[in-house]
Amino acid sequence: MSMMTAAIAANRFGLGAKPGDLASIKSDPQGWLLAQLDGAQADPAPIAALPSTADDFQAFGRWAIQYAAQSADRNVPPFVLNRLRRQVPAVLKDKNGAQLGAEESVYATFKDRYRTAVRARFDAAVQSETPFRERLVHFWSNHFVVSSKKISAFPMPPSYERDVARSHVTGRFLDMLMASSKHPAMLHYLDNSYSVGPNSRWGKNPSEAPTLPVIGRMEGLNENLAREILELHTVGVNGGYSQTDVRNFAKVITGWMVKRGRSVFANRGLRGQSAAELFEFNPNAHEPGPQTVMGKVYAQDGVEQGEAVLLDLSRHPKTAEFIATKLVRYFIGDDPPPAAVKRVADAFLASDGDLKATATALVRSPEAWEEPLAKVKQPEEYLISGVRALGGPDISGEELEQVLSQMGQPTYMQPGPDGWHDVAAEWIGPDPIWKRLEWANDASIETAQTELAPTRLGELVLGPVLSEPTKRVLEGSASPAQGFALLLVSPEFLRR
Repeated sequence: MSMMTAAIAANRFGLGAKPGDLASIKSDPQGWLLAQLDGAQADPAPIAALPSTADDFQAFGRWAIQYAAQSADRNVPPFVLNRLRRQVPAVLKDKNGAQLGAEESVYATFKDRYRTAVRARFDAAVQSETPFRERLVHFWSNHFVVSSKKISAFPMPPSYERDVARSHVTGRFLDMLMASSKHPAMLHYLDNSYSVGPNSRWGKNPSEAPTLPVIGRMEGLNENLAREILELHTVGVNGGYSQTDVRNFAKVITGWMVKRGRSVFANRGLRGQSAAELFEFNPNAHEPGPQTVMGKVYAQDGVEQGEAVLLDLSRHPKTAEFIATKLVRYFIGDDPPPAAVKRVADAFLASDGDLKATATALVRSPEAWEEPLAKVKQPEEYLISGVRALGGPDISGEELEQVLSQMGQPTYMQPGPDGWHDVAAEWIGPDPIWKRLEWANDASIETAQTELAPTRLGELVLGPVLSEPTKRVLEGSASPAQGFALLLVSPEFLRR
């Protein structure tokens, strides 16, 4: 094999080469990639150290309690405030012992938790010895989106990503789809936990439905999750479903909700429970009777009705086409080659949605090895590849949050359930490039003590992708730091 195929394997399929990577994978780049798909893997240490699913789910409720307990807002009923104040300290203090106001203390707790999770995801990627597998985790996390943009879902994406994308990345699509659709983060993010069938017990007797803090009494059918499963997770917007199908599917998954603990304020009693244990089917909210979705009648009782719809959606040819198109766009080019899409879709269908077989078809597609500069790196990809190439700098969670926000891609903060868009036009322009140059300058100053010259480092991480014009620019740099910065903003390094 050639150094060019090694460079494509490390930079297009992986997360950017480290010095020495290309030489070690040159003999069999495809084999290097496919070996990363074998077997189950333990969570990377930074990810394993993050809070549990139950803790993430309960975190916002705890912070709401803290806020209400300290609030002087007279609109909060006295009996609620009194109850809350018995559950949390009356005063929170910062790390120096100074008293914090309610909003400030809650915000500080949010930020500390968020920054720890951002740093953990980044460190896992930078340190990964299986970067293709890690990139697939990022892909699937951006396919089945739960975003911290919804303030009450703010703590949930890290454990959701671990439970859904990371746990099933080389398993079956059906299992990942089921895990996502039943996950407390998704049920909360897309409001299904509060959806009530019009002919259910609670639908016919609204006074029997529970009243929840902020949300109020549970009543009414919510179509959000049903719509996004169809439009974004399975068959796609052109998948052949109608608004009637959306509504009927929404009825099918009424009663799919999150288990509630002993306290409606703090969800106490859920500690230590997994995502599967936090899922609850409540027949009081479930719409009874058969429902027709995309031409098929589903007459099962209870939770089995929704599971049957998800099974059929996972096997639908339109789902295979939709997933294949997204994978090929993500790994090969903004305009997915039709032959590659068909090859990956066929593998998906033939294997009953086996994601290892699907990823294998992607790696073995000739189109994936034809053009080494087809994809623009998204900001997070850019930072990860920069640190892998330079061997630093060490970036704190706060710095990561700031830099990625400035570059337009704050971690876990997708603008909506359709995720980050994956085309160059979203990420290339004068201001985004300037932000990358600013970071490259700072990072290069911190790491300029390396014994490698900028040109040599470029050859080690980009191989023959590094062009002669860029080499001449690097060789003419005024200092090593300037040379490293120029390497990081070169056309070759900005793409993969």
